Amino acid sequence: MRVVALTGLIATLETPGHRAEAQTVAPPASPSGPAAGNAAAKLSSPDPETGSVVEGAYRNPYFGLSLPLPAGWSEDLAGPPPSPVASYVLEAIEGTKTDRATMLVVGQDLFFGAKPFANIAELAADLSDDFARDPIMTIDRKLAATTIAGHDFLRFDYHAGELYRVWLATELRCHVLSFNITGTDQARVERIARGLDAMSLPPNSGSQPVSADGEQPNPVCIKDYVTKQTVLRRIEPDPVEPRGVNLPVRFIIGVDGRIRHIHVINARPAQRRSIEQALTQWEFAPYLVAGHPTEVETGVLFNFKPTGQ
Repeated sequence: MRVVALTGLIATLETPGHRAEAQTVAPPASPSGPAAGNAAAKLSSPDPETGSVVEGAYRNPYFGLSLPLPAGWSEDLAGPPPSPVASYVLEAIEGTKTDRATMLVVGQDLFFGAKPFANIAELAADLSDDFARDPIMTIDRKLAATTIAGHDFLRFDYHAGELYRVWLATELRCHVLSFNITGTDQARVERIARGLDAMSLPPNSGSQPVSADGEQPNPVCIKDYVTKQTVLRRIEPDPVEPRGVNLPVRFIIGVDGRIRHIHVINARPAQRRSIEQALTQWEFAPYLVAGHPTEVETGVLFNFKPTGQ
């Protein structure tokens, strides 16, 4: 059984196969000049999809997450690659033999979603309203705030037929990270949901202290940071076919104003290389926190226009 999800909407597809191998993308040719120092570093940081099950726990270094699997559960088939709107099926966990249930860990980048949600509250309200309007869905618990592992979450429960579901989500690094639990026994689904309290997460973003030298656990996450005021040097990527499609890209700007990590979320290999080669040459004015230069994580959407436009 293969499970596919987009922002909490779950579909089940029957497919044979095996867990996909992690794809490795070759870095572009090394640039010369000021960008040379960043070329090797740009692939050194984890991305949202780099998590995996290791020693009985799902670990995701990008989100700083560690989730012990329930007894008898295991890693299921891999999901699809990130979508053009930066939706991720991060992990599928299977417990059908022990609990007749599954769990899907899903990420949605708030920079590039199909709808312009500013935060998790807007996304969760839209999703729960959609399910409430669906005639085959019954809402068992309305959307409400809760605390999991000392972290702020939103939750709602619903069922269709004999399948009971819990949607639990939090916001990390400008992503909505959701845990979608599905099972045939409502009490077991509730027990699995309560078991999420055993996971470890970084502190809520609002409580992360900034040290005296301006350092903090993760880069500051800022949407639409690429402006005429912040960019000192910008080189456009060479257009690559196919044209006319959106290509979402996240990147981290170091304290020196240069891009130190690039994550081309959804693109063809040639498009990816063109974008990486251009971004390694960009320069930004330093972002200051308490008077100290601080790393920034932001994103940009490329679209190679058709010839003549």
